[in-house]
Amino acid sequence: MSVKKVPALVATVVSAALVLTMGGPTTSAGAASAPGGSARASVAGSGDSSGATDRAKPDGRGGRYKVPTGAYFNNPRGSWYDRLKIERQVLRAIKATRKGAKIRIALYSFDRIPVARALIAARNRGVHVQLLLNDHQDTRAMKMLRARLGTDVDKKDFIYKCHSGCRTDNRKRLLHTKFYTFTKAGGSKYALFFGSANLTMNAARHQWNDLYLMDGDKELFAQYVALFEDMKKDYETMQPAFPDFCGIPQGAVCDDAVDTGTTVTFPRLLGPGNDPIIRILDKIQCITVSADGKRVRTKLAVNMHTIRGRRGNYLADAYRRKFAEGCNARFSFGLVGYHTKRHLTAKTPRGRMPLRSTAFDYHPENNDNVKNNPDDKLDLTLDYYSHQKYLVIQGNYAGNPNANLVFTGSSNWGALGAVNDEILVNVIGKKVARQYMTNFNFMWRPGNSRNAYTTTYTNFRGGYVTPEELAARVSASGPTWEAD
Repeated sequence: MSVKKVPALVATVVSAALVLTMGGPTTSAGAASAPGGSARASVAGSGDSSGATDRAKPDGRGGRYKVPTGAYFNNPRGSWYDRLKIERQVLRAIKATRKGAKIRIALYSFDRIPVARALIAARNRGVHVQLLLNDHQDTRAMKMLRARLGTDVDKKDFIYKCHSGCRTDNRKRLLHTKFYTFTKAGGSKYALFFGSANLTMNAARHQWNDLYLMDGDKELFAQYVALFEDMKKDYETMQPAFPDFCGIPQGAVCDDAVDTGTTVTFPRLLGPGNDPIIRILDKIQCITVSADGKRVRTKLAVNMHTIRGRRGNYLADAYRRKFAEGCNARFSFGLVGYHTKRHLTAKTPRGRMPLRSTAFDYHPENNDNVKNNPDDKLDLTLDYYSHQKYLVIQGNYAGNPNANLVFTGSSNWGALGAVNDEILVNVIGKKVARQYMTNFNFMWRPGNSRNAYTTTYTNFRGGYVTPEELAARVSASGPTWEAD
């Protein structure tokens, strides 16, 4: 399918217009692996401390549904209830959307038949449905929606695959953003969901993910709609970055220290001098002396799917410096570049930073290219890995010694995380920081992660890869790896 490309100037006009017009119970963790066998999960729950339940109000009919604001996390090692926790929230919102409302979804991957059916049912009752997806796959779920919605982005209903990303260039970039908007779902207006989760079986079966749900912010919602509308133009050349947006800022411009929902969009050409992650880390003060003279350490936690390459190296150095400065800083990764791991593990005057890996390969026999893989194909199977991309801050940020905030979204700490279609979003508050830190602590447990300092290339090698192998993973697609 093809679409007429729009000149690069349009993105600048849209961006300028945007600025002008938008003033189960948890048990102990542990999974045993047997030679030639698979891990048997013994973990329930997902590290979600919200206290909210998604068992009640299954579809919100009759206006009973209200967006259950807060963070949701799935657990691929738990029951199917835990695995599908994020998908169930999306389904509830879709089923609660009534005639005349509009659903917009931008995702990297989509193969879930139950969601496709729910979207078709929504369209049949008069809801307008629009999806933007990456062009690396064409699943049965996508074909079902295409037969009902068509692919014309100028119509009110469509499913469309951007070519090498939407606002990027045509050099194998990606639409990697993940966000959902609902103009009205049950009793909630302007619902906005964002996080790390794609709508795939892979996301449920093999990945840890997060999704944050909010509603009621009309201005922030409108800015996400403006981003979506620009993305659907599917440019051939890389577009100027949108200005950071946050709805209506408390000051003259958006400030992630005080404006929740502050969003940084990509693609952007980045280096150490202008990287938004460096800007965030530079605002963190690690040691604060309280009124009674006590030294209080800021708590930091990063759960990152992929950190690699030149960008990964300088971000690893910047985060490790926060540990050296006295922060209680921990870092967990799914995949790490061969050279980047050396940056993460380098000694500091305080010792080495606490580091764990969430990548598990319970089928190492598949790595034996001589005995079990005679066709010499690279084993790309990971049984479990974190797909999350979040940073939690509890402590001194931008001069506030009692700050609590989270940065989440779709962007990994590597080169592609800067040049793909991506978002980085903050959420401020004790509750959300507690939710994400609880999830991080859950992921930190043995069984959900492992000591990264004892990881070797051949032992659970999914967490430790050479540049050549990681390049092969990024170019591959399969049942448990989708370059995501």
